[in-house]
Amino acid sequence: MKKLIYPVILVLLFSLTTVSCSSNKVAKASYPEYTGKGNTGTRTVTKVKEELDECEQEALNAPANELRASASAIDEDRDFARQQAVLFAKANLVDQIESLVLNVMKGYRGKIKANGKSSSEADIRQDAGSMAESVVENCRIHCSNRYRMSDGTYECVVCISVPADNAEKVAGATALSDDERLGVEFHEQEFRNSYREGLERFREMQKERK
Repeated sequence: MKKLIYPVILVLLFSLTTVSCSSNKVAKASYPEYTGKGNTGTRTVTKVKEELDECEQEALNAPANELRASASAIDEDRDFARQQAVLFAKANLVDQIESLVLNVMKGYRGKIKANGKSSSEADIRQDAGSMAESVVENCRIHCSNRYRMSDGTYECVVCISVPADNAEKVAGATALSDDERLGVEFHEQEFRNSYREGLERFREMQKERK
């Protein structure tokens, strides 16, 4: 039965679509004059308040049913800048899913005694990473902003997303694979409890970034 569940979960890992958006805000404020060490006079410095790009903010405001990541890239070719930004965002999202799965597996292993055997973090990372790459390959581009720079280059900022359910499928498939390596039985209820706890910790960490 266990051998049937694993391929079924893998089949469920592939699906998604595409969208885009735009906008930018910058605020300016004066910074007082000061005398720098070693300087004989004063100089005036203008302080510019930097606000998050809309796509960066969208990534931080991910709803409960999505995982999101943002990234930016600059290039003379505007299309290549966007492609690079998406590529960097995908790498960011893979890292997020990988970290989430590692936390889930720590909780799961704490609940399930594997006959004195312990999981290999390297094996878990490899399993979770390869499956996460497949998931984010079909990500949805939730937001995309492009800026023309004064030097003629282009900066592109994007936010991509995948359904949070996909991360649970990656975690489930990773747990099944690890149980098989250790020769122990998969415990579905303990896994679900561990995933819920791991996801809550992940959400808390995301809130701290805002």
